[in-house]
Amino acid sequence: MDTNLYKKMNDLTKVKNREEEIIRIRKRTQNIIIICVILVLIGLANFYSAILRFDTKIVFNKMIKHITILSLACISFYITSTINFNIFKNKKMRFLFLTLGIVLFLIVAFFPAPTIFPTINGGKGWIRIKGFSLQITELFKIPYIIMIASLFARGKDDGTKISPMKNTMSVFLYLGIFIFLLLCLKDLGTGIHYVMITFFLIFMSDLKDKIIWPIISIGVSSLTIFSFLFYKFGESFGGYKHHRLKIFIDGLLENKYDRFEAYQIYQSLVGFGTGGLFGKGYGNGVQKYSYIPEVETDFAISTFGEEMGLVGMFLILVTFLILFTLIMNVAENTKTYFGKYLVASVGGYFITQVIINIGVAIGLIPVLGIPLPFISSGGSSLLALSVAMGLVVSVNNSKLKEI
Repeated sequence: MDTNLYKKMNDLTKVKNREEEIIRIRKRTQNIIIICVILVLIGLANFYSAILRFDTKIVFNKMIKHITILSLACISFYITSTINFNIFKNKKMRFLFLTLGIVLFLIVAFFPAPTIFPTINGGKGWIRIKGFSLQITELFKIPYIIMIASLFARGKDDGTKISPMKNTMSVFLYLGIFIFLLLCLKDLGTGIHYVMITFFLIFMSDLKDKIIWPIISIGVSSLTIFSFLFYKFGESFGGYKHHRLKIFIDGLLENKYDRFEAYQIYQSLVGFGTGGLFGKGYGNGVQKYSYIPEVETDFAISTFGEEMGLVGMFLILVTFLILFTLIMNVAENTKTYFGKYLVASVGGYFITQVIINIGVAIGLIPVLGIPLPFISSGGSSLLALSVAMGLVVSVNNSKLKEI
């Protein structure tokens, strides 16, 4: 009797633990969706405020276009969240993504069709067909994330013995290929973001500290040396990129954020400063009236900061941090290495984009042209983010099948 009673109690405990784990998994998915919806609604409201400077017809058309993009993003999220993420981890999928990336980036960079592959702000990377534009370099961050996650996980889930350094060197090879392709497209800002995503995953990987810190040190040192040399000697060939770097360094070290040399950053800082503690109120900002270029996209946070003030900025930063924490919590609780690295890569992609965009808006980072997740109006960024969040939910929900 005692043995049977013990067995029944043990079975009841297992059932209770299983039910609690199911609740936790579903709660994580629910919370991720809720935070994403909150950020999307904030972005929609901020976008509407930013375009109030136009007449009614233009505002209507822009809102319809933006809502259409959000609808496509929701569909992309749903589709991605329902598929099995493990289909992306094999070698054939890596080869397919790599080949597609090389061919597509080179076509966009060198094919002589400026109406289809336009040059915007000195860089390429867009495909424009009948008024609709897609930024390929932004959309391809998702395949890149999948590739480096599968490389880091190579040999771990199937028990094959592959050296972690071999996987790391393969990741650097892929990074080098895409940096070369992005330089062909003259898109240095996106290239820097690819580097930051890669180093974030290296830091989160199972590499030993004695390997991680030298890699990060070499990366930071190389970036510092390159930036210094480019600042000193890049004026003759660097074009607007050198100008942006020079503005940043002069502004940071000598407080030369004047309204001529550093117009965007100067006006952005004016917006934040005049917003004060509680802001000017929704729709009452003035920097959107042709003072700040790209106020709906790269500098969308400037409008938000001006109208919602320091309190609003604090709340939106907390919201970003909550979503990042939820993403990393999924990574921490995932059993497979590929799922763990895939979700961690998405976390790195998300949080580094937040850091870059807000850092640019407050003058701590050179202007790189990176949109703010869910807040900036860039359609390609919203689509890429929706797929990324769909992958996180897919990995999280996959644990329901294991219980």
